[in-house]
Amino acid sequence: MRTLASVLTRSSACILISASTVFASDIVLQKVPAQANAPVTSKSKLSPQASFALINYNVRSQARALYVSSGADLNLANNLIDDQAATSFAFSPTDNSPVAVIDLGKVATVRRLSAVYSARATAIDFYVLATLPGMQGDTTASSLKLDEKTFANLKSVASAIDDGTQGRASVDFPATSGRYVMVRWSPASHSDTAFTVAEVSAVSPTRGNLLASNRDFASAQTTSDSKDVADSKDVSDNKDIPEEAPPQPPAEGPPPSLPNTPPFTFIPQLTPQSE
Repeated sequence: MRTLASVLTRSSACILISASTVFASDIVLQKVPAQANAPVTSKSKLSPQASFALINYNVRSQARALYVSSGADLNLANNLIDDQAATSFAFSPTDNSPVAVIDLGKVATVRRLSAVYSARATAIDFYVLATLPGMQGDTTASSLKLDEKTFANLKSVASAIDDGTQGRASVDFPATSGRYVMVRWSPASHSDTAFTVAEVSAVSPTRGNLLASNRDFASAQTTSDSKDVADSKDVSDNKDIPEEAPPQPPAEGPPPSLPNTPPFTFIPQLTPQSE
């Protein structure tokens, strides 16, 4: 006999599938403005050359929000992956199927995806993609159009269903390699309030969370064999190092010891008396 919980779960799934079909339509994703620079602490002990190389490395390889289906301020989209649940990104209230695409910065292996969002009855589909549909590696386009046929040809790594009481979802799946993570929410019904997402995480079998775009990589300590260690010229030009004090004369030592001599006796000279 089926339990009441299983019946309710099946009913929820049917409702969500029906809702996603009702709201099915072409989705036009908008490009998230690129951040000017990766964050670097002003108190970093790295040399200027090492800091410059670190910024360039982060620009090339750091994860970032790439496309979202809507939002009043797209500059806030990286709140999705800043590793801070207190910040969030709000999709437009008229968005019937919010979608976020995250660029991992390079091909990586993912085994778990999770999301924290405003509680709502919704189905969530998680994708790990080597390339984006129709982009062929080119992510410079200002928009990306995805229709239901495109979604049907994409294979999600996992899906989850929220009955409206959770506000979070986490899925584990066999390790999958890809450069892009896409998350799609399909709410069971339309709401007049904006759908907000606080955090999306992608966990690697060996490296932990691959996201967290605002993490300060420059504060990490470098090892002795690191190629970012400053050379002698960088050290000598660094104004934060105190100047070397001028050489001081040696301290005065004890007086030299005198050789042993016999005692000296003073003999007064006698003056002869006149007769």
